[in-house]
Amino acid sequence: MRYKVHIQNKGWSDWVEEGRRAGTSGEGLRLEAIVIEGVDEYQVHIQDKGWSGWAKGGEIAGTVGEGKRIEAIEIKGENVNYRVHAENIGWLDWARDGEMAGTTGGGLRIEAIQLIESAEPLSVDDTRAGVNIEPKPVAPVEPAKPTGNLSGRVICINPGHGGSDPGACGDLRESDMNLTVALRLGQLLAERGAQVIYTRITDVHVYLSDRPVIANNAGADLFISIHHNGSSDPSSSGTCAICYPGSDAGIRLATLCLNGLYNRLGLQQRGLIQRDDSDVTYSDMPAVITEASFASCPADCALFNNSCLL
Repeated sequence: MRYKVHIQNKGWSDWVEEGRRAGTSGEGLRLEAIVIEGVDEYQVHIQDKGWSGWAKGGEIAGTVGEGKRIEAIEIKGENVNYRVHAENIGWLDWARDGEMAGTTGGGLRIEAIQLIESAEPLSVDDTRAGVNIEPKPVAPVEPAKPTGNLSGRVICINPGHGGSDPGACGDLRESDMNLTVALRLGQLLAERGAQVIYTRITDVHVYLSDRPVIANNAGADLFISIHHNGSSDPSSSGTCAICYPGSDAGIRLATLCLNGLYNRLGLQQRGLIQRDDSDVTYSDMPAVITEASFASCPADCALFNNSCLL
């Protein structure tokens, strides 16, 4: 039995034999995909997507190039024991026979995995192999009135995707939608006295890992990442906002943005999501990712093209 993993920002690891760790710990790098040989089948729980569906031995489970991390895994195979290193938790207990190893619901990703063949179940002090986490309750926040002086505040705006990465596509390209909104938002904030920093102002590619670094280097007070959603179902529509799990300042910022978008657009409320995502994880200041509408939805694109909303 051997296995290899696709690691965030690194790519595929080398093959490792049973008993050895695949992945990293202490580096803040999560797993995005895995290939296992010598087992019957396995599936992974992918952020924002859910369970991948069963892959046979030697097939890829997960995603590559989408920036989606693995949160949990289930493996079926005779005498196969497996455990995972979950971010902010560490090593969880051994699982076997298709049990879940990892977490769901808390935005915590897998950083490493270990498999061992043993006829007897294995166990460690932490008896939790899989953990279902209830997100921190979010109290309603009244939107701030559109008045006040932002002089002295530095706000970094990140138009998601760009260049060779168009993001979600339908009647419109997400990267174009993101840039349009970002430039208009920056104009409004500058009119109120804020110093506005952008990660891009044209249709160019900027590496995902570089975007929060731009905000950090500028000493920004807020980091606002502009995105629009996508789905294979063209009827999918709605608004959501994303912040780092448990960040009180991030939750407040995301809730304010979510309420404002809902009041302005009137689309379905898809809620506030707390999850580990590069923009909100690696920024040193309160950060939010907004998903105002769906680039894949014709009705949402028509709404976007209504210039009175911008």
